Amino acid sequence: MTKNLLNKYLFKLDANIGKQPNKKTVLIILILIVVSLASLFFISTNENLYGNPIAKITSITENESKEENSTGKIEPMKNQKIEAIIMNGTFKGNSIELNNTTSFSQVNDLDLKVNDEIFISLQSNDNNEITSAKILDLKRDKNVIYMINIFIALILLVGGIKGFKSLVSVVVNILIVFSIIGLFSKGYDLAILSIIGSILFIIASLFIVSGKNKKTASAIIGTLAGTLTSMLIAGIVIKLNNWSGIHFEEMEFLTHPPEKIFFIELIIGTLGGIMDIAISISSAIDELYDKNPNIDSKSIIKSAREIGQDIMGTMSNTLVFAYLSGSMPIILLLLRNGLPITYIININLSLEFMRALIGSIGIVLSIPITIFTSIAILKKHKIGEA
Repeated sequence: MTKNLLNKYLFKLDANIGKQPNKKTVLIILILIVVSLASLFFISTNENLYGNPIAKITSITENESKEENSTGKIEPMKNQKIEAIIMNGTFKGNSIELNNTTSFSQVNDLDLKVNDEIFISLQSNDNNEITSAKILDLKRDKNVIYMINIFIALILLVGGIKGFKSLVSVVVNILIVFSIIGLFSKGYDLAILSIIGSILFIIASLFIVSGKNKKTASAIIGTLAGTLTSMLIAGIVIKLNNWSGIHFEEMEFLTHPPEKIFFIELIIGTLGGIMDIAISISSAIDELYDKNPNIDSKSIIKSAREIGQDIMGTMSNTLVFAYLSGSMPIILLLLRNGLPITYIININLSLEFMRALIGSIGIVLSIPITIFTSIAILKKHKIGEA
């Protein structure tokens, strides 16, 4: 059987070798190459578009020292004497000298390198001469554009036309987010906007990537049902416990009720994992029906459960790590200040654990929901019938 499958795969590979890429694919690739080159050129010559002065570092002289901090620990320090050229504004082309001190932790400072571009503030006298210059921040747009171009190249290389559709869905979702922010700034209710936005996220992402078909419809239903069910369970449990054990200290700066914002976070964070599970299950069931239209529902359920069980553990771990990774800086800061790990978990990580737990519940529930939804939609006869 393995030999037959291998021969079948090699036959398909040989058949596809001589195929020429269609004109649409070539056009998309050329457009993306042009856009990528244009973006690289733009960020290399965009200094004049900034209002703040920008300087490019040409040379750095360093000397090292040590400093005792408030906790009594010795931290290595580095003093940098910098020469730079101003890239824009009134003093464009002038050379300046700057001083920079960077610590080992780099909590509130920058470790600068030659060819880095930095935002600076300048002071001048009546003769229009620079009297002092101070470093404000690092200009990071080049690094961001480089990473975006690498991401686009990899997703197209691995995903092909599906990868391109994924990029389109990302752009559409970003536009939805900005629309929600714009409407919220005009006084619309954030909870209602977030629910509508989440539904649009699901529909737009799945329709763009997977197309208009029964597989997509079953994934949408599974995602919506799984998210709604997990939110209902979370709401009932939290209400019965009267928010006991959940601390909102990290949300004290908000001007809105933290409970409301927390539920919005749960919805947005949960539906991403559930959507991934739902489309994986529905795609697998669709593929099984394509290979064997006469397959019975019991075999479909058994195969889909095996797939769901394999994905379930990894997706739950993904949620846990994703939420905890965002708290790593504050965890390290609190540990450095001598706070016990039990206090950190109870006060600072209660929200992260709650988000991960509710998201995992949604993932587990979405598996059977999507399985039976997909069977009902993709097969004409009823669930459970052979």
